[in-house]
Amino acid sequence: MKWQRIPAQETHIEENQGVYFIRTSLTGKTEFLIWQIYNCIREIESSIRCLKSDLNLRPIFHKTENAGDAHLHLGLLAYWVVNSIRFQLKKSGINSDWREIVRIMNTQKCVTTTALNDKGQTLAVRCCSQPNEKVRIIYAALQMKEAPYIRKKSVVLKIEPDEYRKVEKQIDTS
Repeated sequence: MKWQRIPAQETHIEENQGVYFIRTSLTGKTEFLIWQIYNCIREIESSIRCLKSDLNLRPIFHKTENAGDAHLHLGLLAYWVVNSIRFQLKKSGINSDWREIVRIMNTQKCVTTTALNDKGQTLAVRCCSQPNEKVRIIYAALQMKEAPYIRKKSVVLKIEPDEYRKVEKQIDTS
């Protein structure tokens, strides 16, 4: 097998690399403004693609108009939340897309440990893992605490069905 480069075609390819051609009907706009509008549209499309896959916001045929409206409004609310977070992060120089932000933030985990004590009560302790450096940077940019909540301990009383009926009767009579 033999091959050789054709120099004329090679220089033609190198000259055209990195060039965007945007066709628009906007008149009287600067190249910079058209580029900003294009990037805004591209980000909207990217966010909607992400919401469709991550939140499963797909076209769903609802039985009632109210259900369809709720689906649409929740999708718009999710889009607003995503872009509000990304806007705050961009002000701090973090230009990652939503999938990357979610991937980074998923490195911090919440752990709930439960145990049964000798009185038959369930003890639950919930705490967060320590965030890594990238997560700390995102928290700082959003002006949030590194641990979404403090360590919590709770005791859950187990009520048997007969005891539940007794409690229910006491509530009804009082």
